[in-house]
Amino acid sequence: MRTLSLFLILFFSLLLNACGPRYKIAYDFKPPASRSGISCLSGCQKQLQQCNQGCRLQFQQCGVKAAKQAKINMPGLKAAYPQQLEAWLNAKANYERELDRYEFYRFMARSRRDRFVNHCIKGGKKRGHCNRLYLHDPYYSDFAYSRPDFSMPRPVKPTLAAEIKRLKKANCSNYCACDRSYRLCYTSCGGVVKSKKVCVKNCN
Repeated sequence: MRTLSLFLILFFSLLLNACGPRYKIAYDFKPPASRSGISCLSGCQKQLQQCNQGCRLQFQQCGVKAAKQAKINMPGLKAAYPQQLEAWLNAKANYERELDRYEFYRFMARSRRDRFVNHCIKGGKKRGHCNRLYLHDPYYSDFAYSRPDFSMPRPVKPTLAAEIKRLKKANCSNYCACDRSYRLCYTSCGGVVKSKKVCVKNCN
């Protein structure tokens, strides 16, 4: 009963968190009071534009490089796929044999338990007592192993598009911290930057 209560508490906590408000960090910018500070901000804006342009160019170049590398990788990936698929099929077949064996021995263990308990009850003992006696039966340990598991993902036939996507995800990023650099530049010019938490979803 206590375990069920803890489970329900955890479940509703997760549900409330999922339905609760979501926030992001936003920034307020107060420009400097001096003319020189205002002039300095134009340099920050130019720096921000250059950073964004360079970041986009870097991301595009990385994508081109990924496409070239993917074409180089494809022959090896295509050659390896049949062996990978065969290994997966063999592993799955072995798992299914182990699962059949598991189910058979579980069925035998249940049948043996039922026979033991029924015979015990016929001898005048209560079912609860017979169930406890069965735990000490020498045959009980015959089924002391867990259900087999198979978590190996099926290999996917390689394609050029999928390999390009994988390489881009692993190696390319369009985040260059340009906004952070701009805020640092803004404050160095005498401006003030304040962060605030803004609700963006499920707001009251």
